[in-house]
Amino acid sequence: MNAVDGSAHVFQENFAEELEEELPSLLVLVLDASPLSWGSQSPPISLREAVASLLVFANSHLSLNHSNEIAVLAAHPSTVRFLYPLPPSAVEESGSSSNLVRDDSVDPVIAAEDADESNIPTGTSMYKQFRVVNEAVMDQLEDLISKTTEKDITSKDGGEGVSDTSMISGALSMALAYINRQTGGDVPTTEESSAIKARILLVSVCSDLAAQYVPIMNCIFAAQKMKVPIDICKIGDDTVFLQQASDTTGGIYINLDHPKGLMQYLMTAFLPDRLLRKHLILPTQSSVDFRAACFCHKRIVDIGYVCNICLSIFCEPPVDGSCSICDTIFDPRELADLIKQPVLIPLSGNGQKKKAKKNKTKRNGDYDSTPAPATPSA
Repeated sequence: MNAVDGSAHVFQENFAEELEEELPSLLVLVLDASPLSWGSQSPPISLREAVASLLVFANSHLSLNHSNEIAVLAAHPSTVRFLYPLPPSAVEESGSSSNLVRDDSVDPVIAAEDADESNIPTGTSMYKQFRVVNEAVMDQLEDLISKTTEKDITSKDGGEGVSDTSMISGALSMALAYINRQTGGDVPTTEESSAIKARILLVSVCSDLAAQYVPIMNCIFAAQKMKVPIDICKIGDDTVFLQQASDTTGGIYINLDHPKGLMQYLMTAFLPDRLLRKHLILPTQSSVDFRAACFCHKRIVDIGYVCNICLSIFCEPPVDGSCSICDTIFDPRELADLIKQPVLIPLSGNGQKKKAKKNKTKRNGDYDSTPAPATPSA
């Protein structure tokens, strides 16, 4: 048989080592489910088309290795929900069969075979594990969108109108917590030391995340410590903090020029796991914006004022002389130095005339000559 399949030409010892190094990969998909943001992206791409491409991408990830795992989260303006796997509370509320739940201790294919077949479409040739994931994601996402009310998408900052932001920071926090539970809480010292290779892929359409600056930065530092890369697939305008998240954690950031080709971007740039990426030429960012957002007005600033205790950033010195985050009272003399404006001393009339006369003298070449040294006497 070795002569037939050509494996006799492979050095068996190295081949066995490569098989042992093929560890399972955990992919956590975070979908930005902001209704207003997806509505503004039309007609380039709709939410339904994006979800269809993401499901094909998820199935491709599962097909690379039988031990690969996947989780899907939806970041809504008012909540964050697991689309797959379903939490036990969601299963109890829905009363559905266990074919939509992936238990960590049971093979999903066996669980689907033992479950009630009445809820699984028959007459299809789709692999059952793919079908379980697809049905769970579609059902949960449809339930989330259908139950969205005007109150859920109302701006939370006291302004009028609907909010075009999602709880990206909460979704990243839940993704990192899920990865920590699946990996046993062990922090790998290197990328090759962990038992399971985990990564996060965020599909974002929101453009304003300044209000979530602090929690997003906390998630970035936690992912960096856990050796979990955060890949960003950005639809629409660039976001400063997501660029920083991708660059800091060693992930990939792509702002789609043609959102209709979302599936091609996913299959070519984001499908290889982090161990295979070192053998590939990956897309890189031409420039990364490392500006921060102030804690007082949530605006991105070029020059700010930093509290020396909690490192909070402000766009202007505090009026009351204290930090609004940690209540540290600043030195009044230092605040006075920061607030005061430069003083310009106007020139008097005589001074201006003398200055003009001096400049005129220099232009005419009438400079004071240096006296010649005296001749020494005999």
